Formats: sequence, structure tokens, C-alpha cells
Amino acid sequence: MTAVGQEPGPGQVVGAARCPGIGEVRSWLGRRVDDVNGTTIGEVEAIRSDPNGRPLWLVVAEFGVGGGRRFAIPAADAVSSADRVWSPHPRERIRATQAIVGAGMAGEADRLLLAHYGARAGAIGSGRAA
Repeated sequence: MTAVGQEPGPGQVVGAARCPGIGEVRSWLGRRVDDVNGTTIGEVEAIRSDPNGRPLWLVVAEFGVGGGRRFAIPAADAVSSADRVWSPHPRERIRATQAIVGAGMAGEADRLLLAHYGARAGAIGSGRAA
């Protein structure tokens, strides 16, 4: 866990107790995602990882006609149970990532998401689809 006042290390997002491995995160594909209050956001549609294969972001697809909207949550902040994934972020904060994810997670997406979730831009490498 990142201590107060300490810079996050590689693969960590501020507040994360641990960063789950890519195998664990892949098992989350298709699982329901809930916010900090238990409100359903959607389901895990894809994983974005860093160049070393560590998971960075979970791309969450909102349920809805026409595929719905897409959001991103830090993989390092997420935890899972048998049938769902939980994010410690409120729905409003998660939904605010729609504009970033809607662009296909290209270019500046990692930097923008890190800034949005309050992590230092240099804390983790730029991502790629896993």
C-alpha cells in the first residue's frame, strides 16, 4: 500500500493495497462492476495493461441498448468476489471517464485517467489492450 506522502510505485494507483495480476484480472471479464455504494456500473469488457503486462485499467461497458457507454477504473483499486468486481470510486467519478474511454483509450488516455483518479502521471507506464 502506498503510505501517505509516499509516491506510488510501478503498477500502483494511489490508495491501492495491491495490484492484481493479469491472470486474476482476466477472470473478471464479463463480471458485473459496482461502485463504492454498491450501485451497478456495468460489466468488465476489456483490460488495458502496461508494456510489462501488468493490468492498468478495467474498461467497463454500461448495460444498455446499442452497447451503452464505456468507462475506465484503475485495476489496482478493484477487488472481486465470485460474480462481481467492486471499485472504491463513486459512480459519478467513474462515469466522468466516458469522454476519455470513448476515444478508444488512445494516446493521452492513460495520463488523463491517472490525473482523473488522482495518481501521479509517471507512476505507471502507458497502457495497451490485454
